Amino acid sequence: MKAPLIWLKDFTDIDVDVKELADRMTISGSKVETIITSGEDISDVYTGRITSVKDHPDSDHLHIVTVDMGRDDLGHDLQIVCGAPNVYEGMICPVAVVGAKLPGGSIKKGKLRGVDSFGMCCSIDELGVPAEGHEGADEYGLWNMPKDTPLGVDIKEILGLGDSTIEFEITPNRPDCFSVEGLGREAAVTLGKAFKPVEPVIKQEGSLNTPDVVKIDINEPDLCYRYCGRLVEDVKIGPSPAWMAERLSQAGMRPINNIVDITNYVCLEMGQPMHAFDLNYLSGNHIIVRTAKDGEVITTLDGNEHTLDHTNLVIADEEKACAIAGVMGGENSEVLPETTTILFESAMFNPVSVRKTALNNGLRTEASARYEKNLDPENTLRALDRACQLVEMLGCGKVSKGVVDNYPTKRVMKHIPFRPAKINAFLGTDIEEAFMKDILSQLECTFADENGSEVIVPPTFRPDLESEADIAEEVARFYGYNNIEPSLLSGKETTLGGRTYSQNIVEKICNTLVSNGYFEAITYSFESPSELDNLKLPEDSPLRRQVKISNPLGDDTSVMRTSMIPSMMRIASRNYNRGVLSAKVFETAFVYLPDEDINNLPEERRMLCGFNYSGYIADNNAKQFYDTRAAIEELFKILGIKSYAFETLNDDPTFHPGCTAQIIVNGRKCGVIGIIHPDVAAAFDAPARTCVFDIEVEPLIKASRMDRTYTSIPKFPSIQRDLSLVVSKDVSVSKILKTAKSTGGKYLEECEFFNVYEDSKLGDDVKAVAISLTFRAPDKTLADNDISDDINKILSKLEEKCGAKLR
Repeated sequence: MKAPLIWLKDFTDIDVDVKELADRMTISGSKVETIITSGEDISDVYTGRITSVKDHPDSDHLHIVTVDMGRDDLGHDLQIVCGAPNVYEGMICPVAVVGAKLPGGSIKKGKLRGVDSFGMCCSIDELGVPAEGHEGADEYGLWNMPKDTPLGVDIKEILGLGDSTIEFEITPNRPDCFSVEGLGREAAVTLGKAFKPVEPVIKQEGSLNTPDVVKIDINEPDLCYRYCGRLVEDVKIGPSPAWMAERLSQAGMRPINNIVDITNYVCLEMGQPMHAFDLNYLSGNHIIVRTAKDGEVITTLDGNEHTLDHTNLVIADEEKACAIAGVMGGENSEVLPETTTILFESAMFNPVSVRKTALNNGLRTEASARYEKNLDPENTLRALDRACQLVEMLGCGKVSKGVVDNYPTKRVMKHIPFRPAKINAFLGTDIEEAFMKDILSQLECTFADENGSEVIVPPTFRPDLESEADIAEEVARFYGYNNIEPSLLSGKETTLGGRTYSQNIVEKICNTLVSNGYFEAITYSFESPSELDNLKLPEDSPLRRQVKISNPLGDDTSVMRTSMIPSMMRIASRNYNRGVLSAKVFETAFVYLPDEDINNLPEERRMLCGFNYSGYIADNNAKQFYDTRAAIEELFKILGIKSYAFETLNDDPTFHPGCTAQIIVNGRKCGVIGIIHPDVAAAFDAPARTCVFDIEVEPLIKASRMDRTYTSIPKFPSIQRDLSLVVSKDVSVSKILKTAKSTGGKYLEECEFFNVYEDSKLGDDVKAVAISLTFRAPDKTLADNDISDDINKILSKLEEKCGAKLR
């Protein structure tokens, strides 16, 4: 919304510069977008009289003119070469002297076909100003100014340039501020000045009595709340005066003629759209506000034809639709130069109806934009009277006596409790009640008593005031947001932010795997149900019970995943097929397991899933498996998990039999690690020797121990013995380690596996497993005889439990 400063001053005394006004208006809630000063691109242009005109000797269209600038400092015989066809001796026109600045550039001394020229005579177009409202400006050529125009006067003074226009950003909930008057009210309260509203007074000197001539019926009171009309006789269509044309131009509207400009002027000044009908084209002098008939056609003022339906509200006479209500008038009742009697109308329509009608017909007008904001029905008659007052001021008609005012649907404002203590508690302030009442009264709120309690009745132009919070906002913005001291919410104290224990464990899991060379990934939680077919899961697998998405983006994202392995395999496939010969990737995320009762939400189970593959290793599943297992064991160590085991798993169709193990933590099965089955790898087009781990996170969190007990560095050296054992291929390494640890004696400090060897020379059904035993005593240096019995016991127990023989 553009508001010229000179127009704002009609409504309050503004005694600060435009910059300060803009800053204070912004602070009080009326945000200023920009300040535009007219005529900034014009300087050193003055009025001058042409005292002589001679034809240029070397041109058939140029003239050499002498100009009297009326001032000694500007000169009385300035020579200028001019090409305007309407130049004549005695003409008064704008003259840009040497050094002047115009919208098209600056003026310099020059020569035109050998003749010196010391300036330029200007048309109004060259000043960048519309011709409307300026006598003689519409001629082709120079601006032929009136004969009584004084000489040597700055053209900006003649044109009324140099004024500032403030452009405001108005929110849709403030229809009152879509008017200069509304912004003037805001400026008055902001500056602490008196507000001077529009109070139109009309003489009504016409011979007709409007109620005797015009009839107005509203058939749709839910869509048209009020409709007012006044007649104007002896209409004289012509240009508007300069002051009105200048204000309209500064506010962003193009002046057209006095009658149209009056309706536009009132629309900008008071925020109330208006329309003028030629009474001669209103059948029966009868206005009927009704819904359109299906298929009814109207040609609007822009020359476009629109086919309406029963959802569109129209202004009609007894025969036809004459306007689309709240949007645009029709050609069939347009005011023409020969029009002598017009009906000014001012109405209030249902905002939702206007918006839908405008959208349906592809129209967006100043009127519809304002009606959509829910205007004030109490403003319609006052705006109508203001338009008629301007008619009398401009002398372009006589206002008939009386008015037709059909007002079936009045606006009822909500009464809001006035509780200063609650407002202060809400704002965190200590504002005095008297200040609150003063501000609200300036905003034209009234106070009343209801059942012993004081209430606020907002004015009808403020439909946005609906609750105590809205009242608090009004108080706060004029008290000054910058004056409110920051404070904590009542009853609240600051707390130190931080992660939960579970969040810390998950972060430690991620950091540990990253330190082991893994990259963290983030994948989608939804996938295609066919992904489970790629995992070779049986039809009765519980993982096939998936949560279906009701509005999926496509079949590939139609279910919530129950396993993260497909997501990891897709990453492995994408990287391997793009030349990444080795990769380690993991993700901690959720899978979604549906409840037996479909009315319950699915279980969201956090999982840790990842893979490790290397294209540099030829046919060596064991290397991939144990490299991955080492990373998992390192993770368990960092988490302080001591009770864990890896047990052989041969019946999982997703994994390679004989290269897969269950992960057991504190006696609970919580995951799986193994080489992916070759058929699964082929289905995903992934590397054949990809090792995958899939582990529940919650058991790891519960088993973790972050407390650490200090243990001093051992004073005495350890003794290490390596054993190479030949066992059946069915015997797991974890069983061998568990057995050795359980019988190792008091000096056994650590038992680790470090190699598996298979060869036909050993036998087809056996393998060699190498383990390392570390012995240490806290009080002495161990000798061989101190541990020989323990080693023998370990070998004996391994033979008994695992069928192991020393190689």
